[in-house]
Amino acid sequence: MHLTANEATMPRLHLIGTLALVLVVTLAMAGFYSWQNEREQRSAFERIESVITRQQNERLGAEMQSAMDYLEFLRLRTEEALRRNAVEQVDSALQVAQAIYDHESSRHPPKQVQKLIIETLRPVRFFDDRGYFFIDDMQGRFVLLPIGPEWEGRTVLDNRDDQGTYIMRGLIDAARQPQGTGFHRYRWYRPDMPSVMADKIAYVRYFAPFDWLIGAGDYLYEWERLQQNMALQRLRALRFGASGAIGVMDSDGRLLLSPNDAALQGLLPADVPRVQRQALEKIRATAQAGGGIVEYEWPRSGEHANAPPGRKTALVSTYAPWGWSLVVTMFNDELRSTLHTLTEAEQQGQARRRIELALMLAAALALGLAGSFGFSRWSRRLFTRYRRELDRAHQDLRIAATAFESQEGIFVTDVTGKILRVNGSFTHITGYSADEVIGQTPALLKSGRHGPDFYGAMRSALEATGQWSGEIWNRRKDGTIFPEWLTVTAVKNDAGEVTHYVSTLTDITLRKAAEEEIRHLAFYDPLTRLPNRRLLLDRLRHALLTCRRTQHRGALMFIDLDNFKLVNDSMGHDRGDLLLQEMGRRLVATVRQGDTVARLGGDEFVVVLEDLNPEDTVAARQAETVAEKMLQSLASALMLDDQEIQISCSIGVVLFNGDSTRPEDLMKHADLAMYQAKESGRNAVRFFDPEMHAAVVKRMALEQDLRTAMQDGQLRLFYQPQVNEQGQVIGAESLARWLHPERGMISPGEFIPLAEECGLILPLGQWVLHTACEQLARWAREPGREHLTLAVNVSGRQLHQKDFVTQVLQTLAHTGAPAHRLKLELTESMLLEHPEDAISKMKALKEHGVGFSLDDFGTGYSSLALLRQLPLGQLKIDQSFVHNLVTDPRAAAIVRTIVTLADNLDMGVIAEGVETHEQREHLARGGCHSFQGYLFGRPVPMEEWMR
Repeated sequence: MHLTANEATMPRLHLIGTLALVLVVTLAMAGFYSWQNEREQRSAFERIESVITRQQNERLGAEMQSAMDYLEFLRLRTEEALRRNAVEQVDSALQVAQAIYDHESSRHPPKQVQKLIIETLRPVRFFDDRGYFFIDDMQGRFVLLPIGPEWEGRTVLDNRDDQGTYIMRGLIDAARQPQGTGFHRYRWYRPDMPSVMADKIAYVRYFAPFDWLIGAGDYLYEWERLQQNMALQRLRALRFGASGAIGVMDSDGRLLLSPNDAALQGLLPADVPRVQRQALEKIRATAQAGGGIVEYEWPRSGEHANAPPGRKTALVSTYAPWGWSLVVTMFNDELRSTLHTLTEAEQQGQARRRIELALMLAAALALGLAGSFGFSRWSRRLFTRYRRELDRAHQDLRIAATAFESQEGIFVTDVTGKILRVNGSFTHITGYSADEVIGQTPALLKSGRHGPDFYGAMRSALEATGQWSGEIWNRRKDGTIFPEWLTVTAVKNDAGEVTHYVSTLTDITLRKAAEEEIRHLAFYDPLTRLPNRRLLLDRLRHALLTCRRTQHRGALMFIDLDNFKLVNDSMGHDRGDLLLQEMGRRLVATVRQGDTVARLGGDEFVVVLEDLNPEDTVAARQAETVAEKMLQSLASALMLDDQEIQISCSIGVVLFNGDSTRPEDLMKHADLAMYQAKESGRNAVRFFDPEMHAAVVKRMALEQDLRTAMQDGQLRLFYQPQVNEQGQVIGAESLARWLHPERGMISPGEFIPLAEECGLILPLGQWVLHTACEQLARWAREPGREHLTLAVNVSGRQLHQKDFVTQVLQTLAHTGAPAHRLKLELTESMLLEHPEDAISKMKALKEHGVGFSLDDFGTGYSSLALLRQLPLGQLKIDQSFVHNLVTDPRAAAIVRTIVTLADNLDMGVIAEGVETHEQREHLARGGCHSFQGYLFGRPVPMEEWMR
């Protein structure tokens, strides 16, 4: 049967097809929703069971956490309980000894009173007959030892346990502590295992009448055993729910607690009935694997022996400190009633939803049939109108096909960007034929010059307005990149939806080349291809605005070639042009990419440096460094006509900071500075600011003199004595001094910061350390001076060298200086930078005996947390506090605070800058007993110091 679609048959065919489709869709929906209903019901049942199981596990977890917290609470109280009972016993023993002494000392000799006290305490026992009282004198001799009377009268001051802890010395130190704090922890042989030591805690108190310590102690594991028994009693009483309980198993699998069957307690899995053995083995395996949820069978309590076991769920976890495995368990039957109720409710809901689904499908079928009849009548009229519009569209397409083959390249894409059609001009411009691009996207033409933002803006314009046009760089088939003017227009249907994009492109290569040539002639010097005066002034204005915004400095350099006219006159202007081109290339090589090198004309060049340091002096040094590079670069010889030419230049520099100075004024200032360089003999750099120029020259001279001083041995090491409270010299501090051949003695405050800036501080610091260690080695060989210490100041750059520790140790080894007499002085500020690195290096040196002193303490941002970690041996009180000590109560308070802090941290204290006897007396009253200052001696050479 042949079907023909026309105005009469098309609506009828559509009606038949629509009815069939509605029927098929309705049946499919009925089948789908029935299947979905069944799946949702199964999922609901599984979800309910999952929720109940999760609730059960959460409850087990909560009970397990509660039990764990209780065990941890008891374990942490073990040592506290032992300490409290030991204090009670020793306090009672001390009261007995004091009572005997008070009553008998006036009537009997001391030895009889001592014996009476000893024999009174000897038989006393406590702590389940493990505890006893012992008495030692403060020289380490046993006076009373009930478990070893053969040791009484012996001195064992240096006895240690298996971990190296001094036992007797620790007890003596503890006896000196305040009441209630005299504890000492050590290890001693267990009574049940005489060859094994265990942790023991002793409490002692000082008995002054006979210089004794009286004490008692016990083993920590015994008290831990008491806490474990207490824990088992508490866990045995815990119940939750109808069948919830907690069991305990040791690391060997032995049941320590079986709350529902006490007969199993103390038995191994191999010793219990089969059902219980299988459950215990599964629980033990879970505990060894790290714990978790486990299910097993277990007999129900109170039922006859042949009754089937119940199913239980348990959470197993280990309590590592005691080696226990905890089992929180309950029968699964507790949750079945809840699961049954929820399941019935879900089934009732499913039945109701089936009825609603049937009604909905019937209504949908009826609506579909009614809509199909109405649509059939409407489509008949629509089809007739469509045929007329189609004929008109064919006519329009024939006209558009003629316009498509124009001189502009055209390509059409769909909404996804795939190219559907191109014209001949497109192929001519890009080199791609239609077969090569159809099915591709315009990304085939990408040049790589435009980033994601460019294409994102193009897409945004198309979405907003339906059109985009602009200049774009694309790539031809042969790889060449060319500029084009591209116009993209969106094609929309009657509903306003985009269906296609039509793009037209025009090659603008020739136009761009002409524009670039015009721009280059306007802004660049045709000889050197450098910016000309016009572009220079524009960039200088921009640099001034940038400086004003960022508060940074900039520099303008005016450069004039020296004696360039001689080259032009002797070799000709063409060779002079070659020289100018080479000089331009060398200048560009000496500056950064963001700086500007321009040629004004003749032999004059101008350089603009941006983003210099905000500080004038630092910015001047930066500009000077660049200028020196230029002098060196331009002065290098070059060959012209096989003849070696060497030419120099004069450079004038002016700094700018973005103020109201005009670019033209800056050019004049730089020009004037350049002429100053010419007048000074050429091949020189001059700054427009005379004062700044003088400062730069002075610094350069001083830096050069310092380098010469280190080479010629102008540096000397002076020594200032450090004394104790009796005025005896206990050491000295080494201080570097510079004896300049012309300027005389130069202050360290002037040349030390300079050495820090220019990097000379590292060789200077190494020289000071080596010289000081040599002197320390000489003292070690001289009788009467072998006890002297020597303090050496260390800079931050020295400390943060990777091999600083190696340098110090090698210097000590090379000079033979004793490490324990060397004291390195550090400041707070250098320790705040990379504190972990500083601490590790200090600890490494301290292990070899090197000491450390914290200089100028209290003047910086003192960090007490950092101070606690530092392996310091001494704090040095800054002279600013000492100077006002007599007149300023706050300074005195600060000194006392520093001394107290040092005492608590087991550190020494020394005060510097002590100039009067009143200052020394105030310091001594405050607890400071080491001094340094003019009162005891000024820094002098070693020859004078020895006299």
